Amino acid sequence: MIRSFIFFAALFAASPSFACPMADAAAFEKAALAVQQADGAKASFKLEGLTCGSCSEKVSTELKTVAGIILSAVDYQSGRVEIAFDKNKTSVKNLEVALQKTGYKIVEKPKI
Repeated sequence: MIRSFIFFAALFAASPSFACPMADAAAFEKAALAVQQADGAKASFKLEGLTCGSCSEKVSTELKTVAGIILSAVDYQSGRVEIAFDKNKTSVKNLEVALQKTGYKIVEKPKI
């Protein structure tokens, strides 16, 4: 009985779906501000279909594969993706291709 309790308590604590949405939003705003203050060109996208912190991590992981990304911030609640990048190493089109690889729908993107 106690093993079951400990197992489910650990499962609950480890699950990102139980994370505090307010803390997630505050963390994103801090990260988005860092992106805006970073060197390089900036691009903002909005994605549809993100539902949890793991979705944000999936997008962040894919963006890390793109050469020239300086910094990025992803918010699953709003779907916002903020990116600072070196335009001599990559382009908005390359960022868009990377975001499409995640499987989420791009509903807003920068005008080229």
